[in-house]
Amino acid sequence: MGRYHGEAITPFQSPMSQSHIKKLKQPPQMIWWRFVLSSGVLLGLFAALFVIVNWVHSVPSTYETATGKILEIRTVVDGTRDTGYGGRILYGAEAHVQYLLNGRMQDRWLRASDDLPRESLVLKLAAHPSECLVYWPPNHAENAKCSLK
Repeated sequence: MGRYHGEAITPFQSPMSQSHIKKLKQPPQMIWWRFVLSSGVLLGLFAALFVIVNWVHSVPSTYETATGKILEIRTVVDGTRDTGYGGRILYGAEAHVQYLLNGRMQDRWLRASDDLPRESLVLKLAAHPSECLVYWPPNHAENAKCSLK
């Protein structure tokens, strides 16, 4: 018989073991309205981001154009680039072009190529182009460029 009235103690059980039994805690229950509210806010943010991105990209990306007559072409150094084997010089072409803009004759030097190695630029200019397509963003004729034909 044990110390307590009417309790039997087995060899593997002590009188103190009964007092240390803890009840397992239930995991906290999810509150559904918080989940729905946070999901709605997140969905609203994504929808707003989608609308903003589409609005920014809806700006017209078409260019205004004109056909220009090339008077002369010059080669210019656009920049240099360091490499593991020395350096590299990038060249570009500028064309002296005449074209009509809003009924007025324009006579300007315009960019006619991207940065290219000299050999590529020589090949591009070997055909001696006499015309180019002058293009610029709408309402920004000061940013005109020339695409060689």
